[in-house]
Amino acid sequence: MRTGRARWLLLSVIVAAYFATGFFTVPANEVAVVRRFGQAVFPARTSGLRFDLPWPFARIDRVNLNAIRTLNLGEAALEPNAFLQPASSAPTTFLTGDKNLLQLRVVVQYRVSEEFLADWLYSCERPEQRLQLLVETTAADLVSRSGVDFVHTQGLAELNNRLRQSVRTAAARQRLGCEVEQVTIDRADPPSRVKAEFLDVSNARADSARSIHEARSYAEQRLAESQADARQLTDSAEQARQTTTSAARGTADRFLALVEQLSRDATSSGRGYPASRLLTMNRLYMETLRDVLTRAKSKVILDGQQPADIVFPRDR
Repeated sequence: MRTGRARWLLLSVIVAAYFATGFFTVPANEVAVVRRFGQAVFPARTSGLRFDLPWPFARIDRVNLNAIRTLNLGEAALEPNAFLQPASSAPTTFLTGDKNLLQLRVVVQYRVSEEFLADWLYSCERPEQRLQLLVETTAADLVSRSGVDFVHTQGLAELNNRLRQSVRTAAARQRLGCEVEQVTIDRADPPSRVKAEFLDVSNARADSARSIHEARSYAEQRLAESQADARQLTDSAEQARQTTTSAARGTADRFLALVEQLSRDATSSGRGYPASRLLTMNRLYMETLRDVLTRAKSKVILDGQQPADIVFPRDR
């Protein structure tokens, strides 16, 4: 009887220990999906201590929904017989619309979608590979409809925007179970055999852009100088106009005041307007002559034996 009880006690301990393996913990940054008899049980378990059937009746799949994952296409390695020459161990080569080859390095940043978590975990065995094939297919389609200059230098930013939108749309349509955050063509390099030619073209394009920039800068500088000169001439002309107009108005005002004074003098003195006008004109003539002779003083030496005519103005 003691042996039977010991066996039952040992069996109970084994069963309890076995069921205790059904306890599991979920970290704070993860969720856990239980597959009970092969079928996923939702909703997913959040952080904390959880319990379900022990293995093999249940299996736990833990996923970090907040982690940003990175997928690199065309990882760089070192070519044989080349000194620090970047290449691709599995080259991702694309054909452009104008029949040129380019090797692209594409970086994809994504995270697992909480809404479509089941699609990510159970729709296929390797969801990362599906995402990689999707990105490669989308990039090949966009590059095949673009020229080499657009992909290599000129339109790389616009091509990245198109690629990101296309990959997001395709990933949602195919229900990959992930949300694509960013898709970037990090590098676009020509094949090693034509790198020198591409470098010459890039240098020529850079020289052309620099020459155009210098010409535009010179044109803008000359335009600014011309506009400054024009403004200066305009200001000088406006100042001269205002000065001349002010002087003319002052002269006109003085003339009008003189005419009014002549009228008053003729009325008050009884001489009449012509006599007052003649008297005023003689006075102005004498004042002007005085001012002129004052500025033009000179000494005249007369020979006493030669006659000299000295004429002085007199009143009429």
